[in-house]
Amino acid sequence: MKLFNHPLILSLLIASAIAYADILPAPPLEEYSPSEQHDPTTPAGANLLAISASRLPIEPLSMTGTLTMRRVYGVEIKRFKYAVAIHWGALRPRAVYEIFDTSDTLLETVVAVRDAEGALTLTRFLGAEKTPAAPPAINETVRGTDITWLDITLDFVWWRNPVITGEGKVKGRLCDILEVEPAEPLERCKKVRLWIDREQKLVMQAIQIDENDRDVRRMWIRAIQKINQRWVLKDIEVETLGKGHRTRLNVDDVKTLD
Repeated sequence: MKLFNHPLILSLLIASAIAYADILPAPPLEEYSPSEQHDPTTPAGANLLAISASRLPIEPLSMTGTLTMRRVYGVEIKRFKYAVAIHWGALRPRAVYEIFDTSDTLLETVVAVRDAEGALTLTRFLGAEKTPAAPPAINETVRGTDITWLDITLDFVWWRNPVITGEGKVKGRLCDILEVEPAEPLERCKKVRLWIDREQKLVMQAIQIDENDRDVRRMWIRAIQKINQRWVLKDIEVETLGKGHRTRLNVDDVKTLD
């Protein structure tokens, strides 16, 4: 099932300046419209992802923010700035990610493009000169933080065999739990487990599970915001389990692109 024309999440992460909406620590309480429900003959897992994707914006956007890695007791380890230009609603959906150091020196640029079959291609350029370099692996960390390109692109939204496995709560919100598998073998990632808010159909938490069925990384949503009647993420956090550190991605500013 192709979901690409209805992007999910970060690609990622969108903040305030568009609609002046209040920032919420958890999803809102109103229910989604019945008109957003998909064909009941569609398998339940794929149907759930499709509804979730349709709730998020497809307008071209640019955003800036910070990427901060800390030890669990709060000591900062790394900090980067980033800028993203996204147009997942285009005929050839794409996003351009720029990573800067704290002095605003451009370190790298990664371009993500998804084809008509849903496959994602990443290309990389280094420095202000944008020298071509080997593309990052989808599970490679961003500058050695806990966040990977899998998190940023949320490529698992287009993975195979989405299956609803149960229900649970995140921040007191009832969620359906969904599992998806990569189309090709991926180191330390047999599948990803998603918690999707039952009322708002937004992904609230994701856990990466390795070949030995161990949880290795966890991503969760700290804040969301409504923009043009759709819900987007403002603040996420990722922890590499058992390593004693985690990374937070904040959006400081967002603008619509002409």
